[in-house]
Amino acid sequence: MSSNTVRVAIVGLVQGLEDVYTVLHHPRYTLVAVCDTNPRPWHWLTGEEDIETVDASAAVFQHHKDWVKASRNAPGFADVDYLSDFEQVLARDDVDAVVLVLPDVLHAPYAIKALEAGKYVLSTKPMARTMDEAFAIAEAARQHPNHYMLGFQLSYSGFANAIREIIASGEIGSPRQIRFDYHRGPWRPVHRKKYAEVDGSMIKEGVHWLDMIYRLSGELPWQAMAGFGGRETFPDDFEFEDNGVLIIDFPGFRAAHTFTYFRRALTHSDDFLLVGDKGTIRGTFEQFDVETDEGTRTVVPTTSPLDDQHHYGYYEMHDAFSAMVLDGVEPYTNWRTGLENMLTCYAAQIAVAENRLVTRAEFADVDWRETVAEAKAVAGA
Repeated sequence: MSSNTVRVAIVGLVQGLEDVYTVLHHPRYTLVAVCDTNPRPWHWLTGEEDIETVDASAAVFQHHKDWVKASRNAPGFADVDYLSDFEQVLARDDVDAVVLVLPDVLHAPYAIKALEAGKYVLSTKPMARTMDEAFAIAEAARQHPNHYMLGFQLSYSGFANAIREIIASGEIGSPRQIRFDYHRGPWRPVHRKKYAEVDGSMIKEGVHWLDMIYRLSGELPWQAMAGFGGRETFPDDFEFEDNGVLIIDFPGFRAAHTFTYFRRALTHSDDFLLVGDKGTIRGTFEQFDVETDEGTRTVVPTTSPLDDQHHYGYYEMHDAFSAMVLDGVEPYTNWRTGLENMLTCYAAQIAVAENRLVTRAEFADVDWRETVAEAKAVAGA
């Protein structure tokens, strides 16, 4: 890299406004351009339209307004270009990397085009709509080593890093069980629809929680899952389950994930429990207790240095992306992690939708550990 910062374009605004805000305030980035076919979010950023007059019907909430105001006043914003065509982004020699914050249907074609153009790619979740699309992205990523990263920000959060450090220290012994409970209010109508034959809560949102369980497990391959779900609250509005329970069996380790999408809790609802054979961790992303026979201590994980950061781990995720681009450090959320997550979520979605037990062996034809030559070679080493 000839530049000492990542010269980046953000593709897809609204949710991508958090990426605009983050990179404008990150010392290792230069925001060159933003790209969206709809110019309205750009007009919010420039002030041509007052975002304070925009309501939730446009999927704009207070945190979006905070990002816009903080971005507009940030050093470097005056030099940012607005582009309406992704091809214009790919043609720019002054763009090293793209951050893709796009609808699921565009993840594969945009990521593959960017990789083939020699750009570094940070893509929002999920990796793709389908297993076939995920394998196509992985193949492009293998052809362009260390150029692709998935945006599973929770696994980069201060919370996840603190838990991993405790596990590595041996303080709680060997992890044996983990539980994540996640509850949020009803999704916008566009997020209640299926965009593939196998689609739903586990693929649209469970990607984050299942990825973090995978990382905290020590990146073990799951063996079996049992799922139960239903559409009891919004049977006519949701095309998939609005609540469910998933139990995952790993070698020597088990996980449970519960979710609901019909009521936002008044208190923080990302409840977490990790049981080791020598201790227990329980709490939330903001604070958790570590309990052993020697007593209990409280841990407050580190958070983003930015005041208006909304998602846990977002700044740290961009740290990792800049390290990939500038320092050649392969990120945890590479194409291999992406394929494992897609397989996990794909199988979990089937288990929850069909209320049954599934085994990894059922998915051998789409199991990257069985089908990708590089993965098979590593497994046999």
